[in-house]
Amino acid sequence: MEITNELITELEALAKIRLTEAEKEKVKTQLAEILDYADILCELDTSGVVPSSHPFESANALREDAAGLSLTADEVTASAPETQDGYFAVPRAFSEV
Repeated sequence: MEITNELITELEALAKIRLTEAEKEKVKTQLAEILDYADILCELDTSGVVPSSHPFESANALREDAAGLSLTADEVTASAPETQDGYFAVPRAFSEV
């Protein structure tokens, strides 16, 4: 694939960035190198390689979800510096509208 100035301009618009002319030339060169390397990888013979989604054997290390004891609303708010009607009272974030 040829990296053209039009492609760089389109990518610039998609990424919502503005590049200087020097940056555009640098990106153009870098994208060409990346695509050349991808072409090299496509030439590799992978017919004997077993497809895998992860290089290592792994199992779910999470524990089973089980209900347990929980605190009451009064226990939760007991250590709060200030409460109001059973809720945490905090400073106003916005002025009134």
